[in-house]
Amino acid sequence: MPESLAEIFRRTPVVADFFKIVLQLEGNFSLNPEDMEALGQAYFDRYPEKFVQRNLEEVRLGYELMRFCLLEKALLGLPSEVKEFYRKAFATPEDIPVLIQGFLKSSEPGQLRTSFERLQTALSELKNMVGELPKGMIKERFLGGLSTLFNINYLLKIFIGRLVT
Repeated sequence: MPESLAEIFRRTPVVADFFKIVLQLEGNFSLNPEDMEALGQAYFDRYPEKFVQRNLEEVRLGYELMRFCLLEKALLGLPSEVKEFYRKAFATPEDIPVLIQGFLKSSEPGQLRTSFERLQTALSELKNMVGELPKGMIKERFLGGLSTLFNINYLLKIFIGRLVT
């Protein structure tokens, strides 16, 4: 059985190294509600929640961690060049118009539309799974990561609608 994201996180003390390992998985990992809970628990074991003198960097890291894993899962099955486009778009949303223009120079507009539809479907499915998590800090971190994905997804929808006709 492949190693879970929680197991990878627990054995990888540097978060940047965790991101590199997850990136290499190309979305081929399990991310159901139980996996989300396990990853969230691994995160909180390393960065315990403090109700007094909260460490906001650790909170932001939690959102980033969950956003990264959700996005990688949502990109499962897309071609490598499409994945790279979306990774860049979600990392630097201010560059979306330029990224779209660059993508269209090497790919068909239909590929952008089709991949965006697949991405939206995958994100909606992941949102539903996050909704199944019990109320608590783990769900909150996933919702924080998810909200960022949906905000950027909205920008993509606008720009793809304008530039791909």
